[in-house]
Amino acid sequence: MAYPVACLPQAWAAGSVFMMLQACLGVRIDGWSDTVQVDFPRLPVGIDTMTLRHLSVGTKKIDLIFQRIGTNVVVTPSGPSPQTVPVVVHI
Repeated sequence: MAYPVACLPQAWAAGSVFMMLQACLGVRIDGWSDTVQVDFPRLPVGIDTMTLRHLSVGTKKIDLIFQRIGTNVVVTPSGPSPQTVPVVVHI
């Protein structure tokens, strides 16, 4: 039988930042195929650039730079070897 515990609010709070980033930036990681998909990325008002560093994708790591250009948000892979992780962007 499920019952409320004191750590439940802390669990939601710990995950909320990552869920907010996923919702705004549209980032989905497929560790099995070592790919990143970005669906319709958006940045909050007042933030023109955001960088996700050391994003783990399977056994590899990548940096993603999100930059507002006009009304669009451009995603640029970065890091030591960004070409090893395919990034698919849907705008």
